[in-house]
Amino acid sequence: MITTAKTQDIARCPECGHQNFFVSETRGEIICKKCAAVIESNVIDFGQEWTSFEDDGQGRTSRVGAAFDPRVANNLRTRVGNQADLSKLKGSKRFQMKRLSQKNNWSSSALETNFNNALSSLRVMSSALKVPERVEKEAARIYREAAERGLTRARSSETIVMASLYLACRVNDIPKTLKEFNDTFNVDKKIIGKAYKLVARELNIKLIPSSSLDFLGRFTSALNLSAKTQSKAAEFVQKAEKKELVSGCNPTSTAAASLYIAALINKEKRTQKQVSDISGISEVTLRAKVKELTEKLKIKNKAVQKK
Repeated sequence: MITTAKTQDIARCPECGHQNFFVSETRGEIICKKCAAVIESNVIDFGQEWTSFEDDGQGRTSRVGAAFDPRVANNLRTRVGNQADLSKLKGSKRFQMKRLSQKNNWSSSALETNFNNALSSLRVMSSALKVPERVEKEAARIYREAAERGLTRARSSETIVMASLYLACRVNDIPKTLKEFNDTFNVDKKIIGKAYKLVARELNIKLIPSSSLDFLGRFTSALNLSAKTQSKAAEFVQKAEKKELVSGCNPTSTAAASLYIAALINKEKRTQKQVSDISGISEVTLRAKVKELTEKLKIKNKAVQKK
C-alpha cells in the first residue's frame, strides 16, 4: 500500500502546518485534511489496472491480474529456465545449475514458511481486533519490510507482527491502544511498545501523536450515548488541549473523563465502571481526571458536582 510510504516524507502541510493527510488513490493525490490543500500529486497507484476487452464478449475487465497482496508469502516466484533448457547445457554446467536451483528452492521454502506462519498470525490478530482489510494489508507490508531488514532475528515473530499491526492502525487513524493489544493477546504492553518503537525507528515511520478526539466516537458508540453528548465531550477535549491539560497524559483518560462529564450534563448517566471497562482505564484514574477537568475547565453542573 503506497499510503505510508508517501506520507512518511511529509512532516507538515505547507499551508496550515497540519500533520494529518488523506490519500486519494483514484486521483493520485495527497490532501491535507484540515485546509484541503493538495500537497502531492501524480502519486503512483500500484493497484490493479483495469481496461475494457471488447473482443472477448465476456465483459472481463482485468488486464493484468490481481494487485500485489503483501499478505501472500509467494506472490512472485522467479524460476530461471526449465528441464528442456537445462538439458541443452553441457554436463558440468547442467549440474551446477541444478545445484543452484535446489539451493534456491530450499531457501525460498524456508522463507515462505516463516512468512506464512507470521501472516497467519496476522490474520488471526486482525480478526480479533476487528480492523479493516486495508489495515491488515498495511501491517503485512510493514512486517515484510521489517523481516527484510532483519528485525525478526533473535526476536519473537509474533511480537513483530503485533508491532506491525499497531503501527498500521496508527497510520490509518484506527484508534487502538496498547492495553487493547494486551487484553486481547495477553502480551505485556511494554513488550509491544518497545517492538513498535523499534520497527518505527528502523523503517522511518513517522507517527502523529494520538488525540483524545480519536477515541470519542468508539467510546460513544460502545456506551450507547447520543451525538449531542459526543459533541459536548469534544468541546471539553478541545478546551483541555488549549489549556495544555493533555500533555503527557493518556489520551483515552481525557476522552473517557470528558465523555463521562458530558453524559452527566445531558442526563445520560453511565456508571464509572461502565466507562472504565470501555475505555480501559481504572476507576481511580477516571475519577482523578474528572476532578481535574471539572476544576481546570470550571465546569459548574449539579450532576457533576455530586460526583
